[in-house]
Amino acid sequence: MPLGRIGGVPVTLSWSWFVIAAVTVLLYTPVLLRAYPELGALNYAASLGFALTLAVSVLLHELAHAWTGRAFGWPTGRIVLSLLGGHTHFGDVRTTPLASAVVSLAGPAVNLALGLAGWALLRTADPAPSLGWVLLDLTTWANLIVGLFNVLPGLPLDGGRVVESVVWALTGREHRGTVVAAWAGRALSVLLLAGTAATGLWRQTPALVLVVLIAGFMWQGAGASLRSARILSRLHGVSATALAEPALTVPHDASLARTDQLVVTHLAARHPAPDGAVPHVVAVDTGGRPVGLLVPAAADAVPDDRRAGTPLAAVLERLPEGAVLPGELQGEALLRAVARTDHPRYVVTGPGGTPAGVLRSAALERLLAG
Repeated sequence: MPLGRIGGVPVTLSWSWFVIAAVTVLLYTPVLLRAYPELGALNYAASLGFALTLAVSVLLHELAHAWTGRAFGWPTGRIVLSLLGGHTHFGDVRTTPLASAVVSLAGPAVNLALGLAGWALLRTADPAPSLGWVLLDLTTWANLIVGLFNVLPGLPLDGGRVVESVVWALTGREHRGTVVAAWAGRALSVLLLAGTAATGLWRQTPALVLVVLIAGFMWQGAGASLRSARILSRLHGVSATALAEPALTVPHDASLARTDQLVVTHLAARHPAPDGAVPHVVAVDTGGRPVGLLVPAAADAVPDDRRAGTPLAAVLERLPEGAVLPGELQGEALLRAVARTDHPRYVVTGPGGTPAGVLRSAALERLLAG
């Protein structure tokens, strides 16, 4: 459900949020009825109001992430409020350990600020239970708990991103930081369950449901981070140039016969080619910029007596947007660039934007598959 834009950031409400809102009302109302019997049916309104104020707190948490990321030049996609809170989608992010840590801490900082502000108001407000007082009390403690919980050092929590950033800064490898922070997150999920069992908190149904949901969310999120780290570890230090196959540049206005001559000359100059493979043919304009790739099947279908009169442009596959990659692109940035266009072949450029080779997406897939 699109909720509009806040500060330029699109906000969406997932249908799963209504599940957690219903669970909040069902589980918290009996607790509130016992704690504040004098409020009677207003306790139902307090539970529903708490679900709403908690959603607003989560929204402010995610907006802090989004706006701080924007300050570091991160493209912000959208914010989604869902079953277990919310998350912020960022675009193609090229970041540093410091920026990642600062963006991660911005969210919990907002929750802690809200919690401290609420605590100060509770100290000065009339302690006599009322709907407003109960709502403020619940929201205050929720923000304090969410803020403190989110800075715990394990993924997928924000504190885990800080651990990831520290290890990344020390080792120079982001995926190593992800592995350390993800295992820390799994350890925290186990400790959370163990602590619930040891303290007898499991006897309280609302607490047990909440703990199981959070522990499951943490274990699953940490597992996803571990899988991502394993994939990215295979890409560490691997550039587009390193994965590219040889290519030959040919003027786009050349004939197919002239292209054949240039390919033969190129192969002869390699004395012989290491694998006997014919290079990819990249058509370039007058400025040396790539405009298309020769399609071998289409070129082979042209008879010999018609090749001199057939322009290279007739057997070209035009390059869509995003199919030209700078050779220095590597790691996650390379993976994101390829995933954005889902093209079978990419022209890899060297200094000055001149074609230096062709990267097949299949070669990248083989590398990622190990």
